[in-house]
Amino acid sequence: MSEQDELRRRRFLQATGASALTASIAGCSGNSGDGSDGSDNSDESDGTDEADGELTLPDSYPYGANENRLQDARKAMEEAGYGPDNRFSLDWLQYNSSAWEEIGNTLRARLESVYIDMSISKADFGALLERTEKGEMDAFTLGWVADYPGIRNFTQLVDPDNTVYDADGVTPNGARLFWSEDSYTDPQVRTAMSEAFEEISGNPGNTDAADTARGEATLRLEKLLWESAALLPVYHSVEDRFWYDRVDYDPPGGMGVSRAKTSTSVQGIENGNTLNGTSATFNTLDPIASGNTASGAKIIDMFDALFNYLNATVEVEPLLIEDYTTNDDLTRYEFTLKEGVRFHGDYGELTADDVVYSIRRLVESSNSTNTYFPLSVLNIEREEDDSGNVVPGSLAVEATGDYSFSITLREPFGYALEVLSYSAFSVVPEGIVGDIEGYDGEMSFEEFSTNPVGCGPFVFEEWESGVGGEFRASAFGDYHGDVPAVENIQETILSEPNAIYNRLLNQNADISAIPTSQFDPTQIGLTSRDGAQQTGTYGPLENDETLNMSRTPTIDTYYIGFNMESVPKPVRQAMAYAMARDDFVESVFKGRGESAYHLTPPQVFPGGGEEYVDHWQEE
Repeated sequence: MSEQDELRRRRFLQATGASALTASIAGCSGNSGDGSDGSDNSDESDGTDEADGELTLPDSYPYGANENRLQDARKAMEEAGYGPDNRFSLDWLQYNSSAWEEIGNTLRARLESVYIDMSISKADFGALLERTEKGEMDAFTLGWVADYPGIRNFTQLVDPDNTVYDADGVTPNGARLFWSEDSYTDPQVRTAMSEAFEEISGNPGNTDAADTARGEATLRLEKLLWESAALLPVYHSVEDRFWYDRVDYDPPGGMGVSRAKTSTSVQGIENGNTLNGTSATFNTLDPIASGNTASGAKIIDMFDALFNYLNATVEVEPLLIEDYTTNDDLTRYEFTLKEGVRFHGDYGELTADDVVYSIRRLVESSNSTNTYFPLSVLNIEREEDDSGNVVPGSLAVEATGDYSFSITLREPFGYALEVLSYSAFSVVPEGIVGDIEGYDGEMSFEEFSTNPVGCGPFVFEEWESGVGGEFRASAFGDYHGDVPAVENIQETILSEPNAIYNRLLNQNADISAIPTSQFDPTQIGLTSRDGAQQTGTYGPLENDETLNMSRTPTIDTYYIGFNMESVPKPVRQAMAYAMARDDFVESVFKGRGESAYHLTPPQVFPGGGEEYVDHWQEE
């Protein structure tokens, strides 16, 4: 614990009349039941029933729906000893985003009246991740887009053991809550949260009993999240796509455009053979190091993983796989590859050795930024040294024939096929990069990441990085699946909203997003619905053209998280009371989203969207 955090904790204890207990927190243990969770030890504020020691959780969302309950926020702070002469300083770190800036400024103005002085700093995505991993913040904004459409993929964000980034021997991928034993929270809540997640992860099967157990645990976990105010969901987004009539386009589903191959979603284009688009910046085209939507969209076109989300819907289909089997407890998967799949260039036919090398590289390469998926999510069996590093060659991914291989997991997992659809598992030619033991490599990592070789429907042609640069790829004539209907993809790399919009307006982009700052909700004409996806028109634009439009709810949640080793519960509650989600969605995002009251999005919430609403409203 830093000197600043220790001083803050002592100040809090003094404010709540608990200064006599400071000896018990000399080792930064904040779970003595002494009110160090930021409550006043009353049943109402800490959720504990003193008579029987059981948790009493709220029946419905306790902080108000679209209400600025500043009186309640002030009461929570005053009961904890805060006031005009004892204010709390909150360091807020947010995306480098005009939308989050507006939300942050609004909350800062509201919280000033409840004894919280909020300072705002901004960072791009990479810097934000780095700083939050180090705990260099009090509050922060983040979002999570589904890696696979399952409850566990979201609930793992708040599993206490998965949120502590300075713990030894673990590789967390949670919401950076630092939900440790030193956190300002009721130890019963922390324990109950861990137990709920264990119930979710411990029932991986597809039986009704397992589904019921996961659902009940999720409902309890969401209420524990309300009680702790450790993470505040803000909104679930939608993905709007716009295209001219000249494109025969099937808009992608809820897994997002970066999960949809262009060869599937685009069936043709009039008056030419090149599909023109716009891309955000990205820094690599190597599947093991890809970490954002822009690079993911390129990789899924140039590479194939073992499975594939069918046009980004939640339906998974085999891609490189001909057949597969699994044992009863979902710990061993055996796969048979398609024969005759060709790599680009002169790299020959894809075999099981290529698959083993690709997954080994995902785990063992020092260049991999996606080890979370094979190790923490799939939890593939392996040997580890004393420092917790994977012993080279020990990963339980084994070629059992020229076109067959097996994967063995440490524990049952029911979403293995969905995870193997992730672009990080794209197959590359064996030994092409020498960044794991046993391979010298034909290319360096830097060369491969800017000149990649895969087996997908498009072949890499050129990448001029940076704003104003360009990305190009061409159709692969020997592709093992349906050959693309367009011969070329060409995308200009832009970041400034006006430039992105003007490229579409000038008809230099065939398909595009429209930045929120240029988006006009009055121009929408959505007339058809297919499941959750709506389609229709948008316009007319300034060029007198009317575009086709689709609106698809994406499986994501954007939220405010807290470092609970530095932010007491009353401060977290005050933030929750001050938030009016509907106002933010309508005024900041112009209706392009839905207010969030759960971490788990409606598409994967137990019982679906209707139960999502009923649960937070207690109906």
